[in-house]
Amino acid sequence: MEREYRPLRDEFHVTVGADAVRRARERVVAAAEHWGVPLSADALSDVRLCASELVANALEHGGGSCLVTVDWVAGEFRVEVADGCRRPPAVLMAGDELPSGRGLVLVEALAGSWGWRLVPGGKVVYFAFAAEQAPVGRWGEPVSASAASWLR
Repeated sequence: MEREYRPLRDEFHVTVGADAVRRARERVVAAAEHWGVPLSADALSDVRLCASELVANALEHGGGSCLVTVDWVAGEFRVEVADGCRRPPAVLMAGDELPSGRGLVLVEALAGSWGWRLVPGGKVVYFAFAAEQAPVGRWGEPVSASAASWLR
């Protein structure tokens, strides 16, 4: 009997608060772990960082609240952050004389893909990671990266 495939989605609002970014990034990572998305520990760390950057940007520049949508569809783990600002996201390079604002450079470097689009009332900024084949041990359980290198 073939199992029916259903895309998975989580959607939640975030508002400015002392631990808003932390709670949002942990919910994003928890979704990936709960759904069994095949991402390595390193990739999950990258997801955590990318989610932090997008949510922090949306809260700072988009009016103090945002909508986060997390999808696991067709081998892609995708996070979208919608805010109320129509200004395009700015990718600032090292050497700019600003004390902050280089988060999208990290997102660009870490995520498999990223981008943005205008929507009614604002914009959506997103990043995505393709599923990986995580290394597994003799009985099919995941193993750490250091153990995987020893197995080779």
